[in-house]
Parts: sequence; structure tokens; C-alpha cells
Amino acid sequence: MPYKTGFIKKQKPYESVTKFEEKWGEPAWKIAERENVSTTTIHMRVHNYGTPYQRKQTPSRWEAKYGKTIVEICNELYIHPVALAQRESIHKNVYCEDTLSNTNNRNIKIPKYKDTKHWTELAHYQGDRFWLMPEHPDYQKERDRCLKYNCEYHIKLAKQKVSDII
Repeated sequence: MPYKTGFIKKQKPYESVTKFEEKWGEPAWKIAERENVSTTTIHMRVHNYGTPYQRKQTPSRWEAKYGKTIVEICNELYIHPVALAQRESIHKNVYCEDTLSNTNNRNIKIPKYKDTKHWTELAHYQGDRFWLMPEHPDYQKERDRCLKYNCEYHIKLAKQKVSDII
């Protein structure tokens, strides 16, 4: 998300309580400052979604199924996003470990590609945030989707494979 405008300090306008603050409990500029966006963005969220605590209209397919963003899943499994998508299409579950001992898709910099950027440095994955803010009433329900999967066992396997490679 390279086109973020960021919070503009001169947008702290009113000394009195606004209608927005009466309804949501805090002024728009405080939410904007916390999110590093402009106050106009916060007002547009209210206009589009009905709440300032929702970042997108719908969750991504990863957030809808697993309750986590693609970057969060990739970081915990030490795997590239493309390999994650392949695992999802083959096994229908990203936490299903491959039976073959193929470790080429792990999150390790291969010397052959040492001059290229690592996937975590790409702008496409930099601004990946969950579609709801923690203040949203449905936040915990959406995050609890990840509890459906036996994550701890597969995360332990991934860490073990990475330590075996290094």
C-alpha cells in the first residue's frame, strides 16, 4: 500500500465535543493518528461501512478462512506467500504439511537470488493489516476462526524443518 497519505497533524480541529466523538467515544483525529491515515479516511469508513473501526468491506480469503492475514500465516509457517497459495490449492488447508521433504519453499534467502528483495520487503505485503480494528465489536469473533485449525503442531513442524536446514 505505497499510496498512504499518513496522518496530518494540522487536522486536530475542535476543542469542543463533535457529533463523531459523541457517537464513537473518541475524535476522528485520534483514530486517524493511531492508524496513520487522514481524518477524511476515518470519516469515509463511517460513510462506507458504518463504523470507523473497519478497514475493508470484506475480509480477504485468508482472513475469512483462517482469521489471519497472509503475512501472519507466512511468518508463523516460515513459508513464501506463493508456496502458501500452492499448499492451499493442493491440500485445501495451509496447515497441512507436505509429505515430501521438499524445503525449497521455506522462508530462506537462497544464495542464487541474493540480489533480489525478500518477499517481506515488497510493498505489496508491507501494509497488510487485518480488515477489522481491535476496537470493532466483531474483532474477536473473526480472530477466533484460527482456533479451528491445529496450528501449534504445524508451526512446531515448520520451525523444526527450518532449524534442520540452517
